[in-house]
Amino acid sequence: MAENKNKIVFYADWKDSFNHLTDEEAGKLIKHFFAYVNDENPKLEDRLLIASWIPIEKTLKRDLKKWEQFVNKQSINGKKGGRPKTQKTQAFLEKPKKAVNDNVNVSVNDNVKVNNIEDRKADFKKSLFPFLEIYDKQLLKEFYEYWTEHGEKDRKFRKEKQKSFNTELRLKTWFKNKENWEKEKSSAKKEKLTAAQALRQKYGIE
Repeated sequence: MAENKNKIVFYADWKDSFNHLTDEEAGKLIKHFFAYVNDENPKLEDRLLIASWIPIEKTLKRDLKKWEQFVNKQSINGKKGGRPKTQKTQAFLEKPKKAVNDNVNVSVNDNVKVNNIEDRKADFKKSLFPFLEIYDKQLLKEFYEYWTEHGEKDRKFRKEKQKSFNTELRLKTWFKNKENWEKEKSSAKKEKLTAAQALRQKYGIE
């Protein structure tokens, strides 16, 4: 935190960053928050906590930059003897400008396709680039391919059919579900090997 700044804004929409965490994880995140704003340079190692922290950190940095600009402006105005006087603008023109011909006809081609589905998919793909710092490329590729799926005659892809879609929160859930799926897959594989070993022992198969 900057010198002489002892107040911060805690935004209500940060609640979403905490809702997907356990009580223990949320406690770690809030302790990290206070350590950060007190310039203790804390470090997070858990990837889920890092993903939750990034939007909060960006907001804090943006607010700090605005505060520093405000302080600098106040300092400059103080040296000049206070806030600069604003000049009054002329309310009316003595002679109004000649109006543009209202009879000009403008034709619009209704068949022009603006922002087609492929362009929108490309925009969605670009929106995932910042998350390369958190998740691996394969996970983001699978996430992109799933949410951009659509039929040949569809005007919208899967993401656009959702009533609400928060990319950051959807990625957290996707990451968590993938971890659980891989654990289940690994556990099933071990159980399968154990069953095979039991059959070999039963029938004396080497």
